[in-house]
Amino acid sequence: MKTSAGPIQVGLPPETIKDSMASGLAVPTLYVLPKQLFDRRRGVNVAECEFPAYFNYFALKRKIRLLANSVEDERRIRSVFEEALFGPSIMPSDSEFASDYAPALRPDFNKESNHFRKMPDGSRLDVESLVEFLRFDDDGVCVINDAVQVRRVDEHIEFWDQGALVAKTPHKLDLTPRSTLTPQVNVPPFEPPEFGVTVLGSSHGFDPAGKTTGIIIWVGKRGILVDPPVDATEYLREHGVPARLIDGVILTHCHADHDSGTFQKILEEGRINVYTTPTIVGSFVKKYAALSGLGEDLLRRTFVFNPVTIGAPVRVHGAEIWFFYTLHSIPALGFEVFYGNKSVAFSGDSLYDPARLRALRDLGVLSHERCEDLIDFPWHHTVVIHEAGVPPLHTPALVLAELPDDAKERLYVVHIAEKDLPKDRGLRGARVGLEHTIRIPVDSSPNDEAAEWLELLSGVEIFRDLPLSRAGELLRAAKVKTFSAGTKIIQKDSRGETFYAIASGVCAVVADGVELKRYSAGDYFGETALVLDQPRSADVVARTDCRLLEIDRYGFLYLLRGTDVPDRLVRLAKMRELRSWEVFDKNSVLSHLSSGQKTVLQSHMESRVLEAGEVLWTAHGPASGAVLLDEAQLELEGTDGSLAPFKTGAFVGEFDAIRLNVPVKTTARVVGRGRAFFVDRMALARFFKDNPGVLVSFLGTRFVE
Repeated sequence: MKTSAGPIQVGLPPETIKDSMASGLAVPTLYVLPKQLFDRRRGVNVAECEFPAYFNYFALKRKIRLLANSVEDERRIRSVFEEALFGPSIMPSDSEFASDYAPALRPDFNKESNHFRKMPDGSRLDVESLVEFLRFDDDGVCVINDAVQVRRVDEHIEFWDQGALVAKTPHKLDLTPRSTLTPQVNVPPFEPPEFGVTVLGSSHGFDPAGKTTGIIIWVGKRGILVDPPVDATEYLREHGVPARLIDGVILTHCHADHDSGTFQKILEEGRINVYTTPTIVGSFVKKYAALSGLGEDLLRRTFVFNPVTIGAPVRVHGAEIWFFYTLHSIPALGFEVFYGNKSVAFSGDSLYDPARLRALRDLGVLSHERCEDLIDFPWHHTVVIHEAGVPPLHTPALVLAELPDDAKERLYVVHIAEKDLPKDRGLRGARVGLEHTIRIPVDSSPNDEAAEWLELLSGVEIFRDLPLSRAGELLRAAKVKTFSAGTKIIQKDSRGETFYAIASGVCAVVADGVELKRYSAGDYFGETALVLDQPRSADVVARTDCRLLEIDRYGFLYLLRGTDVPDRLVRLAKMRELRSWEVFDKNSVLSHLSSGQKTVLQSHMESRVLEAGEVLWTAHGPASGAVLLDEAQLELEGTDGSLAPFKTGAFVGEFDAIRLNVPVKTTARVVGRGRAFFVDRMALARFFKDNPGVLVSFLGTRFVE
């Protein structure tokens, strides 16, 4: 909002500074925090104050003003700044380091952080150096100066200038929903390398022309995200890279340009593996608990934490990853990856400048051993991804330009705007995008193919609980099949003889010429006809060239003996006949589930015809489950009155009570006869556990329409 006091901005989504710069707008100094600081459905922080504060302070030599809604919101934002500016208050324990890792090599984070907090004029950087907090008074008014006031009125913010209302905006910042874009089918499907690197962003937080730095390390054709940029998951989904293909995140440190996309990935699909140190994950959890309003314990349960040990390898998909602490203003990691006969080094954010490092040693900030260890960066790797930027927090590009030519031949520079990369000095900026993936040839192993199939099938929900002792049976039952684009894989009305899991490519389910759904790598199809011994209900067509694993009927049923999967598949077949998939698409959260997530949820559902007046659950009684409405209509009666009527597409249930197994607070009464789909408490609680992003969308709710 343009006012005589300068521009005022409501809400701070990630990279908002870039938005202002790219639009030719003055970068504001005054920001109004939105009513909700975090958009749970997008997994996006809409109060990302770090970079507006950094840009104003370091580039424009001024502080920002934040208009907070309450003392609690100010406390939450202060907590974020404390973690981002100064790092955790508790230093790493001895358990973070291998027993044979020399104590003299360990960083002294107190000394290093305090050094970076010292400004050129001798002052010490603190939160108040960057931010002045403002608040609304008891009447909902904040006086900016003699002419300008900001007023909170109901669900809106009003801007008054010279006694006149000049603008009005909602107080809640509504971002566009998560993308529902289907993978592009006019390009070949992305085939992950056995070993390699995809660069998703190669710039920094102040460059309007580039994405912040983040990469994917590919190992055994599976991906590990490293500091994913915000909306990286959207980019990958649009370009046909299924979420299941990337099952881990390496978090190097907790600055907004490195952790914003991490929480989005955590909430995307399934519980992912997070690789970092206990010190860094502690900062991450504290920071995002403050932003999201979720408890730290709950937040920790949304991902699988794999603590890394400095000086010892972590084994992931057959690779060894060795981590090290870099030199930065807060604890930050770099790492080396060894796979086959090749290797990759990633610097993370770090000051690499031998002259400066020795000066810090002479000042007592670094020990002699740590200084020499930082200088001895492993330039010998097959591929080196190294940052460059503005010292003292980053590596001067001109220092990299002085490296030997053979080192520069292996080097890809990131964390720098393209325009700032020195020309004609032998430096190469990393190219962004899947099409520029760096593919590193490696020596093959006789077990590579078997490992790939086990990775694929272990991600198929119906095989997930099979014991390792059955892995051989699974591999012996599977055959590799390839289909070119346009090929009909399954013919409608043919007998069900085979089950398919997709290794690569895109397949579509088609009935009477209409595409009903689309499957990609990690998804599966053909299972219900095997269990029911009935004809196929639709065609399945390869939309792109596809590589599939095929298991025949006998092998499929043999593998599932003694499990509850056949019963669930019978329910799944009934759900599909009753158009439950179409009802999912009428719900604002369920419509954004992946094909695999919808299939799993369908397999837990039961169809019922509800009669008017029927009571599904009663206040103070047990949480029996939730209901997805098709034709039926429902109302909730509670101490605060009735909520009615809920209609087609509404998913109704006391979701916190279901998760915690405590009594409900409302009575659910049918007010319109019709069909609905039930899922019981135990099944839904398990689904939430396996899909934390869905859980977060339903926390604190009794319904989602």
